[in-house]
Amino acid sequence: MRFKEDIDIVRKRIDAFWANELMDRALVSILTPKEKGKNIPIFDAAMAEKDPAYVEKFWFDPQTIHNRTIKQLENTYLGGDALPTFHPDFGVSGHAAFFGCKPIVSPKTIWFNPAWSSLSDWKTTFAPEVIQQQVAIIKEVARLSNGDYFIGLPDHCGTLDAVGHLYGTDNVLMAMITDPEELQEALAAVDAAWVESIELFYQALKEVNKGSCHSWMHLLSDKKMGQMQCDMSVMFSAELYEEFVYDELKRQIAWFDDPIYHFDGAEQERHLDILLSFDKLKVIQWTPVAGQPKASHFMPILKRIQDAGKRLVIGVIPEEIPDILENLSAKGLNLRVRNVKDPDAAAAVVKCVEKYSKS
Repeated sequence: MRFKEDIDIVRKRIDAFWANELMDRALVSILTPKEKGKNIPIFDAAMAEKDPAYVEKFWFDPQTIHNRTIKQLENTYLGGDALPTFHPDFGVSGHAAFFGCKPIVSPKTIWFNPAWSSLSDWKTTFAPEVIQQQVAIIKEVARLSNGDYFIGLPDHCGTLDAVGHLYGTDNVLMAMITDPEELQEALAAVDAAWVESIELFYQALKEVNKGSCHSWMHLLSDKKMGQMQCDMSVMFSAELYEEFVYDELKRQIAWFDDPIYHFDGAEQERHLDILLSFDKLKVIQWTPVAGQPKASHFMPILKRIQDAGKRLVIGVIPEEIPDILENLSAKGLNLRVRNVKDPDAAAAVVKCVEKYSKS
């Protein structure tokens, strides 16, 4: 692996994570500029001025994607167990594009405007050629990578969220009350396209990843691994979550060997009983949300997740690591550390994790 000399040790640590065992310390991933104070922007503004098509190429042209990935990796220090990865991005809950949502691109993100006028529009808008187009991009990036970096699955996660793109979030929330059966039919149809596409993505990446990779959680698996979510669920009750999200999770967990749930915001605590009821769910990933306290503030919830036998991926800042590791087991724990300025600071963070990790 060109950008990670100790990849074999990292793999063993990740294997221990999946086994809910402790090799030597918790997993910890840190990304920081190799040269202090020099952030490497992945979007080339100068190129965008010269080439009006550059923004589209940035997201969807395999050669442009490969070139920017190499440039970023060449200038990034991969601290601890951080992996050299590329994260394919067709938009969050991007499987909405299979049913008519057109991606709107900017230098920083991709978003969608609603494409459906009714929930029954799934019957006439499914475009399998969009799946093939996305798979072709992924295959070519994998070929260009030449094994120098891992490639994650795209952010095609959250089918209720995808239907929110397609029909409008407000309309979906209303449909939970006024048109529940029609909403369930639409969810099942979009989820079926998710299964079709995610299998194709996995097959396209299986060789380069020797299984699968989660690019920004810095995880590898020799099996089918990936992320589920329902970010919209911060806006509704546990009863509605059970009615409209449970079946989606059940279908997707059945496809994954190593399923992960992206827990986005403290409001999702009301859904934790349902999530923990899935024996096959391996990992819950806690995202610190803007405007909410840092992760260590929610220690009772994090302990509850560990006590249920689930592994944890937690976004933290260096100052809270001792508290996290004093209160949680390092078994099945993966810390994604932000706000680290340079390689020396990253090395100090790893030493802190080594010092405080316990079973």
